[in-house]
Amino acid sequence: MNRPRCRSNLARWGLIFTAFTLTSCQLVPALHFPHLGPQLLAPDGRLHTAEATHAQRRPDGTLLINDQPFFPLGFYHISWARQGTPEDRLRALGQLSHAGFNLMITDLINDDDSSSFGSTLDFAREEGVFVIPFGMASDMRERIKQHPALLGFKVADDANDQLTPQQVSEKNAEFKASYPDKLTYLSLVVANDRPETDYFGTADLIGNQSYPVGMDNIAVTYQVMRSTVTSAQVNGRVPIATLQSFAWTNRQDPPNPAEVRNMTYQALMAGVKGIVYYAYRSQEVDLISEPVLWRALRDIAQEVALLSPLLLNGKFTILQEDPGGPLAAYLSGEGHNGEMQGYLVALNTSRQQKQTVNVTLPEAPQIWDMVGDSTSALHRTGPQVSGTLRPLEVTVVQVR
Repeated sequence: MNRPRCRSNLARWGLIFTAFTLTSCQLVPALHFPHLGPQLLAPDGRLHTAEATHAQRRPDGTLLINDQPFFPLGFYHISWARQGTPEDRLRALGQLSHAGFNLMITDLINDDDSSSFGSTLDFAREEGVFVIPFGMASDMRERIKQHPALLGFKVADDANDQLTPQQVSEKNAEFKASYPDKLTYLSLVVANDRPETDYFGTADLIGNQSYPVGMDNIAVTYQVMRSTVTSAQVNGRVPIATLQSFAWTNRQDPPNPAEVRNMTYQALMAGVKGIVYYAYRSQEVDLISEPVLWRALRDIAQEVALLSPLLLNGKFTILQEDPGGPLAAYLSGEGHNGEMQGYLVALNTSRQQKQTVNVTLPEAPQIWDMVGDSTSALHRTGPQVSGTLRPLEVTVVQVR
């Protein structure tokens, strides 16, 4: 059930995100606003219709919910792991919602869980979290297919380890014929020498794994996700980064805050249209017992909420992409207030060495405000920006 087997490297609803205003070197909570449009929301910010949501994909790989762009950000929840119960999953849904995440991909616990899964969806709707289940019998799928909290169905796990592209296509066709307004999702085990391009013409959402901490160079995340985005765009699919929040063995630690933020921004700079971490709860990890990592992930959710309009409708322009060197990019587009905004994103993928950034922005910075946990030794002279990043440092600066 999406257990990590990678070979070489491997708010609300999206309907509500918390907006944030920038002050120097920090994010300050501001106001709540409807991310998908007020026509969907009651005054308390909850979905006020019992009608099913309509999910589809835009030609550029962006996910659309009721014709509005949506950036999925969430977790796997392997609900049967660690003797899990439906109550454990409900608690997790509430915690994900409170932290600003909007998606849970979950496995069923047992037959009883399948028959009562509607109550999980009811709670997910109240908490503003979409759900993608896996391993559900067809009669149960029929009973829940109109539920507003149902985003779609997972059709294959570690597909390139389990099935041929033709077999996945046949499974996908069966689901799409029965549930044309819902999305299909699959996960891929990835190796650098196996981009698995034939699988990108199958399901709607392609979740490509990158689990390098404890197994590989962390810089591989950008390479894998660039390949993911390219393959998805050719086929009009939605590229989803599946990123690591677990430890490979009980003798290792899960990713630390610097590592998980670094992987996240590598994936964003590569152009992914959603991120799902493996996992909130699984046989390998329970984030309830990892408070430091969980706080870091909550902070990342706030940053993604801030950047989400640009991630959905803006543009990443790569400014520096040296092999073995730092990554730097300019993210531009309309922000939450409808005004044009620009952000410089720079990161060092080396664990040991400092790296030098030297880029030219499209225009001289008008402001210079740090986002989230960013610090910066970068210097600016007109549009020129240069400086040194510490190992694994990620700097995000609002410049316009």
